[in-house]
Amino acid sequence: MEWNSDFNTDLEFSKRAEKYTEIELQKKYPKTKRITGYHKEYDIIVPEVDKTIEVKSDRRTKETGNLFIECESRGKPSGISTTKADVWFYYIEPKDFKQVKIVRTDVLKKLIKDNKFRKVKGGDNNTSWGYLIPKDKVS
Repeated sequence: MEWNSDFNTDLEFSKRAEKYTEIELQKKYPKTKRITGYHKEYDIIVPEVDKTIEVKSDRRTKETGNLFIECESRGKPSGISTTKADVWFYYIEPKDFKQVKIVRTDVLKKLIKDNKFRKVKGGDNNTSWGYLIPKDKVS
C-alpha cells in the first residue's frame, strides 16, 4: 500500500495493531483488555501483571529507520507527554506485526531527555509534533 498520511488510514493500522497485541497477550494473560474509544492514557490493560500498554504502529519506520514519538498534537501535549502506560509496543511493520520494539515508558522518556533527537511535524496531516528516534536506539 502506498504511504498516505490520512487520519482514517492511520487509524485503521493502529486499531489492527492494538487488536493483534490484545490477542497475543491473551494467550498468556487471558484478562488482557483493549480499551476501545478515545483513551489517551493507554490502549491495553493487563490485570494479571498490573501493567498498561501504549500501542503504536508506523508504516514509515521501515523506510526511514526512525520511530516517530509524538509529544504534541494540535497545540496540546499528547503521546509520550501524556501517556500513563507502563510499556510501549511500537510496531515497525504493521502489515505482519513481526517487528516490534517493546520499551518501558520511563526508559523511552529518559532516552528522549538524554538525547537531542530532532523534533518534527508528523501524524495526522502534520498536525502533531514528535521526536525522530533511530530505531536502533530503542532496544
